[in-house]
Parts: sequence; C-alpha cells; structure tokens
Amino acid sequence: MSTNRKVALIGAGPGDLDLLTLKGKEYLRKADCIIYDRLCNKKMLELASSKCEMIFVGKANHHHTLPQDKINELLFEKSKEYDFVVRLKGGDPYVFGRGGEEALYLKERGVLVEIVPGVSSSIAVLADAGIPITHRGLAKGFQVITAHSRKDEPTNIDFTQLMDEEVTLVFLMGLAHVGEIAKGLISAGRAADTKAAVVSNGTTNHQRKVVGTLSNIESLARKAGLESPSIIVVGNVVELADQLDFFEKRPLFGKRFFLPKIVSFNYKLETGITEILYNELEERLEKDGAEVVTVVTGKIKPVECDLGFLELATTGDYIVFTSGNGVRSFFWNLFEKQGRDIRAVSNFRFAVVGEKTAAILREFGIVADLIPEKQTGAELAELLKKNVNAGEAIHWLCGKVQSPEFEKTLGSDYALNKIVCYENVQNELTISDELKEEIRKCDGAIFTSGSNAKAVAGITFPDKVFSIGPSCTAVLKGQGVNEVTEAVDASYDGIINILRY
Repeated sequence: MSTNRKVALIGAGPGDLDLLTLKGKEYLRKADCIIYDRLCNKKMLELASSKCEMIFVGKANHHHTLPQDKINELLFEKSKEYDFVVRLKGGDPYVFGRGGEEALYLKERGVLVEIVPGVSSSIAVLADAGIPITHRGLAKGFQVITAHSRKDEPTNIDFTQLMDEEVTLVFLMGLAHVGEIAKGLISAGRAADTKAAVVSNGTTNHQRKVVGTLSNIESLARKAGLESPSIIVVGNVVELADQLDFFEKRPLFGKRFFLPKIVSFNYKLETGITEILYNELEERLEKDGAEVVTVVTGKIKPVECDLGFLELATTGDYIVFTSGNGVRSFFWNLFEKQGRDIRAVSNFRFAVVGEKTAAILREFGIVADLIPEKQTGAELAELLKKNVNAGEAIHWLCGKVQSPEFEKTLGSDYALNKIVCYENVQNELTISDELKEEIRKCDGAIFTSGSNAKAVAGITFPDKVFSIGPSCTAVLKGQGVNEVTEAVDASYDGIINILRY
C-alpha cells in the first residue's frame, strides 16, 4: 500500500452546510472516495470532484444500509483502492459516532488516519434553538448522554447520576425514549416542573422545537409530530429558549420555496474556470431561514468567441455586459484563449446592466462607465442611446439565447456587434412524482428567468408564484400561470424584498 494513502474521518457537523469546517471542505474537494452517513447535508457531496466515488452507509429507524463491521471493512478496502478516502460522519466523529472504532480498525491494518473534528450537535443544535448549554447563574456545566438503544429496548441510563440541577443534560438519539427519560429523571428525584425541550432537525431551516417540563415534554413532542434526528435537553437554561432563538426569528424561517436554478461558473486568472454549485439566490434564501427545493435546469458554459473587434476599436467604443456570465466569459476568452491582458481593452468604455454585473467587472480591475438605475436590458439600452456618439460601436458580449429587450430597445440606428461568449446547456429533466408533490406543497415558486420557467412547464406550482422581471413574467403567463408577483427591481434583491414583506 502506498505510504501516501490516507483515510480522513471528517465531522460533517449538525446539518447546516456552513458549519462544516474549512478543513472539511478542503478534504471533500480532494477526496477520491466519500463514504457518508444519513445525517450529513447532501450539499456537502456537491463539493466533491465529479470523479469521486460516493457510497452511502447510513441508517434510519434501526435499519442499517451497512452494519458497522462491514463499514470498517469497506473503509479498509477503499483505502487500498484510492489515495484519499473521506469518511463523512454527522456531528463529530468521536461524539457517539463510532469514529474511534473505525480509526482503530484502520490503524491496526497499517492505514494512515486523520481525524477532522466536527461541530457537535449537542452544542450547535441547542444554540440555534435559543438554549445556551451553559449560562452563568443557570448552568455551570453539562453532560451529554446517548439515549440510543437496541430496537424496542429501554435505555441503559443510571438517572441517579444526573441529579445536579446546575448541570444541563443533553440526550442524543433519544426521541423514541423521551417519555422514559422524563419519567426516569423524576423517579430518581428531579422535580416534575424541571424545564425540558426537544429540538428536531436542529440547525436546518426545517428545525422545530417544543419547550415544556419533565411532566409534559413527552406529550408535547408527540403532539407536535417531531421527527428524528432530535435532541432532548433538560435544565434551567431551557428557560432562555424564547429570548435567544435568533435562528428561528429570521425573516423567512419556516417558509419553503421551489427554485429552478441554472448552475453557473466562475473564472479567475489564478484558478481558471470552476463550477459554481450554489445559486446565489438559493444561498440568500437559506440565510434568511427558508428551506429551498431546487432542480437544476441547465449549466452555463463559456464559449470560445472571436474578439477581432479589439483590433478595430476606436476610442469611445463600448463593451456591454448584460450578465456576470458575459464578463467572466469575455475575460476567459481574452486571457486564456488569446493570451492577452487588460491592456487590450484600454480604448474601451464599459456599460453593464446592474450593480451585480459591475461588481464582477471590478474583479478584473475595471470600473463600469454606465449602469442604469433600473437593472433591465431595456434601461441599459436607453442609457447607451444617450451616451453613444456617431461612429462609436457597441460590442455586446452575451449568451446564445437572450431576452430581446436590450437589442429591441437599442434599435437599428446603432452599430451593434453581438458576440456570443457563453451558452446555457439545458438538462433533460426528469422530475419524480414525489418531487412534484414536494414542489406543490411549497409556500411559493420563484423564477429568475424565462428559460427556467420553460424547463419546468407542465408541473403544478404552489399558489404563489414570484418572478424576477417582465420577460420572465411573460413566459409564465404564456404557460397559463396568471397570478404572478413580479419584483419591482429585476434582481435577487428585488425577489428577496417581495418575499420578506
């Protein structure tokens, strides 16, 4: 076996993608094979190379995809096949995660092992539920206890060791035993009115919790229909749950939206082209607390194009971008395909459709000369008409398929050189009946382009449909969606504003 080969046991954290450590992200990108559990956020797998082998070994409701001894064997076999294997485990590998067993098994067989700690759910879930695990005057320490047991068997917990009222008790993997835990603590001497809470799907945007006492926490959890994974917490700190639940007070928390998206790309001189896996709007919705159901309708890819106009330019000619994709594609062509640098555009002025595109242009060291107040192709065309002089040309770096509003508004009186530098390669979508039902139950559907609307035509949308702008709205109405709420400002900010208020 190569001495360079290694298995890394990585803690995926409690569920929130942003709680994955920086080292964890780096290792997922480098992995040749990832062996992962049920409780890991599936978006973490999108960080991996397209060549990486993915193997699911999780379990749910006592049903193991693979028993632990077989997981150990699998790790060893894959360590012989690949240079770098990642074992991705929910929470932290060593907090009731059997990471120690896996590490010892591999070490005994001469495999190099590295442990990458993860944020434990025992702390993070409580924090996002508004419950600090310790608090001066309320809790001087904490105990973390596994409530897991064999199916249909009682937990093996000595409740007489859990009597200190100044110590927060955290029970992991114990939803099925919440009543047994409460009764056991009361029988051992804890007061029936001791504060208790159950938090389900903690740190995710479908987190739910109930707060009560040992006497009623079982009935509250059952009535709320909480599901695994859940954490049970007992102690004085639970009384702060309503005051410190900042996570649950985000403007879109508890909402669920359907968002068809197009996977884009990034380009930087130092790194070249990389795929952008996460739609910016998707990330913003999630940071506002919403749960987002997505389907990928296509991928934006740069296209090699003719930049001969650079040699023929006269001072004052404009280069125009109606999207960030155009900016990145242009400079990819300029730098990578032609081997030139920024001096090639020194005679030009630049016009962009909005602040977002202007920000991407600044990444390449250029400040836009023209930005319309309203971020639409039509407004950009009107602004150009006021600033372009006779004899000056407009070079539009655009996609293969574009909304006609920019070109139509500009009209035929101006010398427009249309240069296709990127394209949207459409996916062949197959949407399962299960996903269709999931989409229908969302609080709303969000569309950021007409092409996205066309890609999912024929499925039933939620009652509320949101559109980024006029051309997108026109496509939706052409498909029979009559009730559409359109953003005042055709931007992601505009979408967020109509959802928040």
